Amino acid sequence: MIKMITKVIFMIAICMIAGTGLSAKTSVIVGGGLQFDLGQLGGTITKDGLDSTQLRTNSAGQVVGPQSAIVAENKLVAVERSTGGAFNVKDNGAMTGGVLSLGVETDVGKNFFARVGINYTEKIAGGYTSANYMGYNWYEITWNYRTIIIPAYFGIKLKVGEDSAFYIAAGVNYYQGGWGLKGHNDGVGLAAASGGISNSLGLGASPAVLDEDTQFKVKGFGVNWLVGAQTKISDKGSLFFELETILSAKMGIGATHSSGGTAALSMYPAYPIVVGGQIYKIGYKHEL
Repeated sequence: MIKMITKVIFMIAICMIAGTGLSAKTSVIVGGGLQFDLGQLGGTITKDGLDSTQLRTNSAGQVVGPQSAIVAENKLVAVERSTGGAFNVKDNGAMTGGVLSLGVETDVGKNFFARVGINYTEKIAGGYTSANYMGYNWYEITWNYRTIIIPAYFGIKLKVGEDSAFYIAAGVNYYQGGWGLKGHNDGVGLAAASGGISNSLGLGASPAVLDEDTQFKVKGFGVNWLVGAQTKISDKGSLFFELETILSAKMGIGATHSSGGTAALSMYPAYPIVVGGQIYKIGYKHEL
């Protein structure tokens, strides 16, 4: 897939170069950066969680609320602090992604430019939560995220002196990818291990969610813009800094792989998948 997309970018770049003529300045771009709170899932992971379709009952059999399919990290930490260490929690917060960016940029007239590129993003930190009770690892969730985005831009570049410039641009993008989660939530085992204490705390899914691996993938088109600054560091090379904003989102359909996951969510759960976000990027442009 990446090879195919690279070929498409190369063909577009050739057309850009041919369309602007040999006299237009054309540069290849290599960059990298960070994208925070991938999928805008930070709230779900750290404070909101996700309710199960199953209901929780007390010792008298009365319904007291929904079970938790995804237990929020702040709830787990509160339980850890209030139970004298019987519960032990590892919380890593929202996902952070590393971004690799390639592209081609060419001047259009005196102050305008066009660009096409590719951004590959993958989780490099965060997105992992686990909890155990007296050594029994009853809860563990690992989130993943991977996307490919092809943004195209048209913008204006304003020179500052002979060697530097500020620029802004807007455009459209094609995106493909998404996120998923795998792990387990064994409310049945936790209740047995804790003598029912977990039920009063509202922890754990029953029936247990074991060996779940649900992925949400989407593709489509969105809009994007960027602001940046560059300065020459050699005759043909420039260093640049950019803030790139990608607006891409779509409803995704997953498929649960465990009976507990199906009971807690559904056989084919639907969730809004946010592919875009803000990318803080640094890189190098080399004039051809």
